Amino acid sequence: MAIFNYIALDPSGVEVKGKLDAPDEKTLAAVLRSRGVYLMEVKKAGDGASRGARKLFRRRSKVTAAEVAIFTCQLSSLLEAGVPLDKAVSILSGLAEGAPLRELLEGMSAGIQGGRSFADCLAGHPGVFPEIYVNTVRAGEAGGGLDAALTRMNSYLEESARIKDEVTSALIYPLILAVLGGGAVVFMLVFVVPRFAAVFEDLGGAVPTPAKILMAASHVTSRYFWIAPVISAGIWAFVKKIGGTPEGRLRLDGMKLRAPVIGPLLRKSAIARFARTLGTLLKSGIQILEALALSARAAGNTALEKELGPVMDGVRKGRGVARPIAESGAFPVLAVHMLTVGEETGRLDEMLLKLAGGYEHEVRTSLKRLMAALEPAIIMLMALVVGFIVISLLLAVFSLNEISL
Repeated sequence: MAIFNYIALDPSGVEVKGKLDAPDEKTLAAVLRSRGVYLMEVKKAGDGASRGARKLFRRRSKVTAAEVAIFTCQLSSLLEAGVPLDKAVSILSGLAEGAPLRELLEGMSAGIQGGRSFADCLAGHPGVFPEIYVNTVRAGEAGGGLDAALTRMNSYLEESARIKDEVTSALIYPLILAVLGGGAVVFMLVFVVPRFAAVFEDLGGAVPTPAKILMAASHVTSRYFWIAPVISAGIWAFVKKIGGTPEGRLRLDGMKLRAPVIGPLLRKSAIARFARTLGTLLKSGIQILEALALSARAAGNTALEKELGPVMDGVRKGRGVARPIAESGAFPVLAVHMLTVGEETGRLDEMLLKLAGGYEHEVRTSLKRLMAALEPAIIMLMALVVGFIVISLLLAVFSLNEISL
């Protein structure tokens, strides 16, 4: 992508000057034609340094998931209203508020007008449109139901965003409590306790054991506070390095699923993503094997993806979906029964979406209960720590009074 200075003519012959971001001059001309003006002269803008700065800025600016969801909803509505695809994308590019989305849609509009399929244009931006989005659109284009495919994708994106927002909202309050409480404890250990310790050393006398423990903790925190960030950074780098390899990521994902308390919650969440993705793809007309492969990756856990590996072999052998899933042990018994009923009635896609909705409800309920228990636990822990600090200081003060008497 590069910035071009251009001179163009509008339909009335008036000269128009401006700047536009485009991959090449041909795409620039197509974008300008879609706006009703015709390119006359073009040259790249800026020197190498400024282009480098713009590239750095663009790397920091990206199309958000919320923008993709809004675009999908608006595009679906325009197509249902009978607006041609290229015209609809062009309209939405003009309505886009963010520059990254506007530039992306302008390029897609030019690609569609140049004869490329909508799915191919989406596939050129894998960081914005995931595989499930591209394949759903491809199936919709092939079946002549692009507007319906986009409607299903919009429902999928909205539900996924809702689950993510609820999880984030549930974690905010405990995180704030932990940060504020931890900050208060560190402040007392670093700034308050050392002042008392200096007084005790000057006056002499025996200091109670709790105060000795407190002063030792204050000494370690004040002198070696840098150790905790270093250890945390080291652990983070180690986990990231291990997670960067297929074997390491598989091991970490397996540990997540086996973790106490949080493990079953993560498994239900991954199963819900798998079921919703598979149901959406099957409704869109994607072949079962391709849909299974995409859904397993969309689950977001390589350990669960490995557990679901034999399912594809079972489908290839004509054994259906429910029986191989039951043999894999990845799904609970109730989920297997629901899938069996869905296969027998020919409504597997609908049953998968119901299964996803049920598990998503369970995840939300379990998360609320966990957060409801975690919040008072954090408050109680902070109260115990602060109480210990205060009581230790008071005991030390009382011991000084006894010495003075």
